[in-house]
Amino acid sequence: MTHYMQLLAENQPWNLLIFMAIPIVLAETLAITELYILYTRKFSGFVYHLNRFAGTSVGLYFIGIIAYLMITVVVPITQAGEWRTAIDLVAVSTYLLGGLPLIWIALQEFGFVNQRLHQMAKLKIHAICVALFLIFGHIAMISGMLDPSLLGYQGSNDHAVHNQQSNLNSELTSSEEEQMHLTHMMHAGNEASTDSRVAVDFPAPMKQHILSNMRDHLLTISKIHAAIGTGQLEKAAQLAEDQLGMNALKLHGATENSQYMPRGMQELGTSMHRNASKFAIEIQNSAVTGDLKPALVALSKTTEACTACHASYRLK
Repeated sequence: MTHYMQLLAENQPWNLLIFMAIPIVLAETLAITELYILYTRKFSGFVYHLNRFAGTSVGLYFIGIIAYLMITVVVPITQAGEWRTAIDLVAVSTYLLGGLPLIWIALQEFGFVNQRLHQMAKLKIHAICVALFLIFGHIAMISGMLDPSLLGYQGSNDHAVHNQQSNLNSELTSSEEEQMHLTHMMHAGNEASTDSRVAVDFPAPMKQHILSNMRDHLLTISKIHAAIGTGQLEKAAQLAEDQLGMNALKLHGATENSQYMPRGMQELGTSMHRNASKFAIEIQNSAVTGDLKPALVALSKTTEACTACHASYRLK
């Protein structure tokens, strides 16, 4: 994710309002009233004064935005060398550059520049500045929505993931903790006594197929963790849905296998697949919101279903 998208996604809805909605509404109001005045040649009345208000307001507004982002975003990122490839740099820089033509409009409205120009000439300057803003603004939006990994960016989300997992662990309910403790005790007891899990009998070829599926599941979860750790959230979503989610039922022969499974084993398998699909959705949402917690909860419930199944059943 670019810093542009991260800025808009964080502190919802305030960042979206401050850095996108308000300046866009003012700029669009300026553009629409420009067209009206150019068509009617009326340099008086409500629309004309609305045009001047929008021009001065959006210019002053962008002075504040540019100053704030330069101090809190651009300078710290540059000093730390944390630009996420040229895509990230283009997105942020064009967003800031788009404000300069609007500032020029405000300076003209206050009489600091272009004092000797007549009304039509000033209006043409308005139109040119609005056009430049729209060009820079659209470049910023398009590049901002691109994935920096297209140019080789490998995001380092290790600390973020660790913090999200720490927060998730601290918020486990007592019932979840008890279930985890029970599972641990079952394993500990099994080591010291006879295996008390329910033995499930499959035909020999199907048994080998199921064991292969289980190894594939474990490998997929490992790949998902690696993808999250390197910031490849879309890849993590695709792995989850294609290899573990509801889309994977046919791939793993779920219909045929379920005929030999006890009902409880079937339910745990379904729970695993459903939670994997939910994780695929939540991890894609995380790419926009920056919040990994819902995705990690879904991934935890996916592996929880696996653990519960292995704690309750074994292949004969």
